[in-house]
Amino acid sequence: MKLNEIKAGDKLIADAGFTCMKDGQVGVVVRTEGGALAVPCDAGHHLLDGQVDDKTGELIGLAKVS
Repeated sequence: MKLNEIKAGDKLIADAGFTCMKDGQVGVVVRTEGGALAVPCDAGHHLLDGQVDDKTGELIGLAKVS
């Protein structure tokens, strides 16, 4: 799944690779005041653009809940 396929309101599930989210934690995507997409986490929110694989453009560690 690529970042441009995600919109505010989508639900994403985290894998075990995060320190600010539990394995299997589901979060609803929000748009920050600055316009970035993020999911809630223990630190406030986790910006999705920081999860993009530079080579493939795919999000790492997050999957869309269908």
